[in-house]
Amino acid sequence: MKRNALTALAAVLFGLSIPYAHAASGFYLGAGLGQATVKDDTPSGNFDASDAAFKAFVGYRLNVIPIIDLAAEGGYTDFGKPSQSVGGQNVVFKLHGLNAAGLLIFPFGPLDFYGKVGVLSWSLDSNPSGNTTSRSGTDPFYGVGVGFRFGKVGIRGEYEQYQIKDVDRVQMVSVSLLYQF
Repeated sequence: MKRNALTALAAVLFGLSIPYAHAASGFYLGAGLGQATVKDDTPSGNFDASDAAFKAFVGYRLNVIPIIDLAAEGGYTDFGKPSQSVGGQNVVFKLHGLNAAGLLIFPFGPLDFYGKVGVLSWSLDSNPSGNTTSRSGTDPFYGVGVGFRFGKVGIRGEYEQYQIKDVDRVQMVSVSLLYQF
């Protein structure tokens, strides 16, 4: 009995480790919703606030070898308008931008585990000292995620950390839906 259970478990794990052929190479389109958090030391005090965020992306997935896929992705991210009362002032950070990233994907059957590295060309409007300032730049970001594929449709959850110049921390947790052509 115990041997049969171990054999069945080994067969299931082996089956999950074989990538689906239909998820191999191709273009995909997706959109996601999440929560962005901005942390910064402002002249008024410590700012630590979150807001609803969204993103849209397009990418191309390439099946390299059976255990590794690569993808190139470009998109737009809006981090919402996190706001908080700091030192008697209402401080607001409005951040958004275009991004480009590379993904290293480890497919295990319908599941994908991946890492992501890229750059964000951002625009930020904030009022940390009472006066609104606008800044922009291009800075790196990285992330990790897990996805589930069912045919050409996929869902994924991910965590991303952005290295925005002169802002202590910007991070985003999101859930996205995608369709592979």
